[in-house]
Amino acid sequence: MPSLPGATLSQLPGRIRAIFAARGLSLAEVARRSRSLFSGDRRFHIPPNLYHVLERRAFHPSIHQLFALCRLSNFRLVDWLAVFGLVLDDIARLEAVLPASRTTLIDSNVYDRESRVLSFEQTIPASAQTSLRPLREGVRLGARRGLAENRFGPGEKFLYAKIGCRDAFAFPDLLPGSIVRVRKSETAFVLAAAGRRGAFFLVEHAGGLVCSRLHFADRTRIVLCPTELPFAQVEFRLDRHARILGVVDFEFRATAYRHPAQVPRNLHRFWTPESLTALSETPSLTDYLHRARLRSGLTFRDAAAKSAGVARLLNDENFRLSAGSLSEYESKAELPRPAHKWFSLCIVYGVDAWQSLRAARLPLPEGGKDAMPDDLLGRATSRDQPAVENSSASPAVLAELPYAFGRAAAELFHMDHLSIRDLFAMGRQKPAFHPYLADAVVLVVDRRKKRIATLPHAPLWAQPLYLLVGRDGRFICASCLREGARIVMRPFSDGVDHPLRLRSPEEAEIVGRVVGILRRTLSDSL
Repeated sequence: MPSLPGATLSQLPGRIRAIFAARGLSLAEVARRSRSLFSGDRRFHIPPNLYHVLERRAFHPSIHQLFALCRLSNFRLVDWLAVFGLVLDDIARLEAVLPASRTTLIDSNVYDRESRVLSFEQTIPASAQTSLRPLREGVRLGARRGLAENRFGPGEKFLYAKIGCRDAFAFPDLLPGSIVRVRKSETAFVLAAAGRRGAFFLVEHAGGLVCSRLHFADRTRIVLCPTELPFAQVEFRLDRHARILGVVDFEFRATAYRHPAQVPRNLHRFWTPESLTALSETPSLTDYLHRARLRSGLTFRDAAAKSAGVARLLNDENFRLSAGSLSEYESKAELPRPAHKWFSLCIVYGVDAWQSLRAARLPLPEGGKDAMPDDLLGRATSRDQPAVENSSASPAVLAELPYAFGRAAAELFHMDHLSIRDLFAMGRQKPAFHPYLADAVVLVVDRRKKRIATLPHAPLWAQPLYLLVGRDGRFICASCLREGARIVMRPFSDGVDHPLRLRSPEEAEIVGRVVGILRRTLSDSL
C-alpha cells in the first residue's frame, strides 16, 4: 500500500479504532450494521476481524467497503480513502509525472475541499518588473489556507493536458511530456484565436486527443495542421467527427528533452475519421470506461503497461492492472474490487474519480458529509504551517494552487523539492530570439546543477540553458560553452545578439541550470 498521511501500516488499526471511537462505534457494531444496511450486497460488508487482517497486511478494502465506512461513520469518503493511503488529489500529480505516449487529460478536480492551497501574491506592480529576476522579489507566498477560502473555482475555466510523444502534431512548439493549460472553448473566442498564426487547439476525436494548429475550412470543418513532423492533415466535421475542447494558452515544459517525438504509421497515412460517441450525463460504467480508454488512446495492453508505471511510482505492485482485468472491467461493467486498483484505473484512464463511481451507481449522496478531524487523519493543521509575514495592504493574488502542485513540479523536473527560490520571472526583456525564451514567463532553475554541458548532436532549441548572474547583479539566461576560465554565451538568447565571453567567477557566476519553462502560447489580447 502507498504511504499513509501521518501513519504507517502498523499504526493503521489504531487509527481506525480511534476514528470509530470518535463516533461512539466499535468494530463489531460497524461489521454488524454493514451487513444489516447492505444485506443484499456482500461487497459493502466490513469483516469483523478487520484489525487482525490489517496487521497481517493481507487486506485491501474495496471501494464499496470504504463507502460503507463512510456512511456508517458520517465521515467523507475522500477522508476514508486517505486513511488507507489513497489520496485522491495525488491523481493529478501522478498523471503529470507518468510518461504519456498519447496526449491525455490531467484531472483538474480538487477532491478534498479541506486541503491546503498555495497562493502567490504580487508585491511589486507588474509594470515595474522589467528584467529577469528572482520571482520572490516581486511575488511572495501567501498563507496556506483551506480550499474553502479559495476565490477560484477549480476546473471552471481550464483543462490541463500532457502532450504525448506519438501524437506530437505541434512539435517542436509544444514538446512531448509538456503540460499545457487549455482555455475551455467558447465559440467567439475560438473563432478569434483561429485567425492568429501560432494558436494551438485541444481537439477530441474518436481516436483520442490531440493538440494542433487548425485550418478552419468553414464554421463546420477543421483540418489538423502539423507544425513540422509529417502527420496526416486530416479533415474533421465539427460535432460529428471532432469537438474543440479549447485553446492552449500556457505550456509548462521540462527543458531536458527526454521523449523524442514519433510519427506512428496509423497517423502518418491519411485516415477517415470515425464518428464521436455521443456524450451522456449518466453513462453506464461500460460506456464510461470504454470512452475514457479511447480518449486516452490506449489499448488494454498499453493501459496495463501504464499501470506498471503507477505501481513503480507508488512502490506497490498491487496497483498493477492486467490487460485481461481491464477488459473484464469494461465488458462486465464492474469496478476493480480492491480500492487501490480502482485508484490506479483512474490515473491510467485519466477519469474523474467521482464520475467513475457515479457510473458504477454507487450512491455517493448517501455517504458521510463531515470532514475527518486533522488529528485522526494525520493532516497538517494551521498550527503546523510556517508563519507568513502579514501586511496591512491586500496584495493581488496571482494564482492559487493545490499544495501538491509543488511536489508534482519537483518530480517532473527530477528535483528533491521546489521552492520559490528556484523560480525566476522573465519580466519585459530585450527581444529574445530563442524560440522558447521569447514567450517565457517563469524559469525553473536547479541551483545544484552548475556544471556547463553541451549536446553536440542536438538542435539549438534543445541545448541546455543556464542562468548566470554578473558582478553588477544582472541575471542572464543563455546557452553556454566553457573555454577554460571563460564562459561563452551563445547569441540569440535573452537579448544576447553576439557571442559573449565572460571570466568566471570574476565577471559572471552560474546560478544553475534551467530545468523548466512556463511559456505563454497565446496573445494577451485574446
